[in-house]
Amino acid sequence: MKIKCLLCNDVIESKNRHNLVSCKCESCYIDGGQDYLHFGGKDFSKILIIFDDGTEVLASNETKYKRKYEEWEENRMKELVSN
Repeated sequence: MKIKCLLCNDVIESKNRHNLVSCKCESCYIDGGQDYLHFGGKDFSKILIIFDDGTEVLASNETKYKRKYEEWEENRMKELVSN
């Protein structure tokens, strides 16, 4: 999972758990790698979440973001169980 800062257009990704990465203008950050998603910033309407399947959701759209994150978590758990 990645996020895009709509202020500086930087696309950032956390590669591992506890790998905090900020965009170049330091308006947003992401952490968690493939273990969890933790992100934040000054203005959630300026953060685009890019899910592994290519779906893009504005962080300020809490309903859509939560629904898509739950789907991502469910798929991740299925992969863990099948391996």
